[in-house]
Amino acid sequence: MTDRLGPDIDEILASHHALLKREIPRLSAAWKEIEAPKALTEPWLQLLAVLLPHLDKEEQILFPLCRAMDQGEAPVGCGVEAPIKQMDYEHDCITTLEGCLRNASVLAGKYEPDLLAMLDDLAVHARRESDDLFPRAVRRAHEIVAGTAPPVEDEAVAPPTRDFALPPGTRLVRDTRGRCNECLADVPARVVRDNAEARLEKLCPTHGITTQVMSHAPDSWERLDRFYFKVNADCYPQRDYIVRMTEKCNLDCPICLARANQADTPDLGIDQLRDLLSERRGIKVDLMAAEPTLREDLEDWIRAVKSRGGIAALHTNGLKLANRAYAEKIRAAGVDEVFLQFDGLDDNANKVLRGRPLNKARLAALENMRELGIATSLIVVIAKGVNEKEVSRVLRFAMEPRNSHVREVFFLGLRMLGNARHAVAEGEGLAASMLMPDEIIDLLTEQEPSIRRDDIENFNKLYFAMLSTFKVKKCLYVQHYMMVRDGEGGGKPISDFLDLHSLGEAADRYAEGFTDHPNFAKARLLASLARNGANFKTLGMLGDLARLERLFQTGMNLGEVPGRFLILGFITACDPNNFDAQVAVNCGKGEMSADGGFIESGAVANVLREARFDRDLGDKAT
Repeated sequence: MTDRLGPDIDEILASHHALLKREIPRLSAAWKEIEAPKALTEPWLQLLAVLLPHLDKEEQILFPLCRAMDQGEAPVGCGVEAPIKQMDYEHDCITTLEGCLRNASVLAGKYEPDLLAMLDDLAVHARRESDDLFPRAVRRAHEIVAGTAPPVEDEAVAPPTRDFALPPGTRLVRDTRGRCNECLADVPARVVRDNAEARLEKLCPTHGITTQVMSHAPDSWERLDRFYFKVNADCYPQRDYIVRMTEKCNLDCPICLARANQADTPDLGIDQLRDLLSERRGIKVDLMAAEPTLREDLEDWIRAVKSRGGIAALHTNGLKLANRAYAEKIRAAGVDEVFLQFDGLDDNANKVLRGRPLNKARLAALENMRELGIATSLIVVIAKGVNEKEVSRVLRFAMEPRNSHVREVFFLGLRMLGNARHAVAEGEGLAASMLMPDEIIDLLTEQEPSIRRDDIENFNKLYFAMLSTFKVKKCLYVQHYMMVRDGEGGGKPISDFLDLHSLGEAADRYAEGFTDHPNFAKARLLASLARNGANFKTLGMLGDLARLERLFQTGMNLGEVPGRFLILGFITACDPNNFDAQVAVNCGKGEMSADGGFIESGAVANVLREARFDRDLGDKAT
């Protein structure tokens, strides 16, 4: 008989979670009523900063995975183990703060019994999960993967609804979990394809089926999707963290993912960064949020990252970096790379996306980066009907000799997050402007005929395989290609130098042998790369290709990328529409923020942030 997890989860939600969600707002209001001293309110606020995201992650990630295992579905990637490891760590933090609140409970006055009762329930909740539910979930996952799990009880499997039946001509690629586009609820989801497109479909009991088109090249998408999950069969440690320093900004972008300046969110403390660095040496830290250059102590943050052997990456709109003296201070602090918002050379597009013309300031910032020798990535948000033509234009601009410090161009599809999602909800015309990475690849191949889709597909198979050999997390929604500069303002795609078809076949062989013989598969892949990489066209760049390969192991520091190469990225941010739980498990970035706490998956952090935005808007409306 199957050891089902669902009944325990139902009981936890109905008892512990329900009590906490009832008592937390009641006691928070009580502290204001009695004007509780900081000795009580400070540990209370610290507890909520950990506990509320913890409850959300249980309900939106872990519990759905456990329910899927009740139905005999094997967890993909690292399955339940990564979120459980993180949640066990959070239990330790919660227990510490629980002790602080018990010591301060006498300050709660007439609410002391209520506070102690809530803390007692919280302690039982944590013990029950750590001692019983979590170990059973890990054991169940191992049994399913190993094929030793007992058969699923018939009554445990919910029959599929007729509304979610596959229509004629549609094929299932895989089942997963997603979020309803409307209410953000965790719902059953699937990736399907027909002859016209690949798409993610979600079934919400309230709002029915909602969809997200993934690609208009379904054959290519299906091949890459299946390949990706073959080579991400293990749980890899996170090596890259977004640190949201502030939610303030000096712009008011209509598409702002963070809804900057609209909530009274405190800045993140640098001590929280130091805590992260004390546990994880040599990681990449993305200093970002709304606009990190508004932090007067930004240089201290950069130095803190560098002191722990990390890569300091600054994400900015560039307005302050247009000032040479300020740019010099950032350089002196040791910044490794700058990710510069750069939505093309058309200021009319800037007005639509950012609310004002910005080219003058951004070009000045780019010139400062060049003169100071700071490796730069251009982050180009592409919105359908606004600036599609800028894909080729920015590529050619980045290839110019004066821009050899630009080592990367990231084409980022506009997504349903923050201001953009709110504008769509209000009936404004941004809904048709949303793009997925595969659609940007379509734009590139249309505008640059020398770049072919099949070459990009094979390049990404090689890319995902190389990441796998060095145990690096990476999202399916982050894909790449590469150009080789000729030093005269032009260049050629990497397919002119490497036999990407043969390397794609080598990557396929790696994927087939990875599970059973990982070391042999890795050795064979690297041998194929060396064999296909050495030819008369690449003789002058073998050293640079070897440097690129080392970066998979040491961390992708753009300052170490050889100047002859320009890396292209086709990416998206995870939003409620495209959220796929199996992809989110492998998110290549963790996140730390003042309002969301510490989360191992940036994809999950995005969805949780949208849920907070919705709650805040609902509270204001009432």
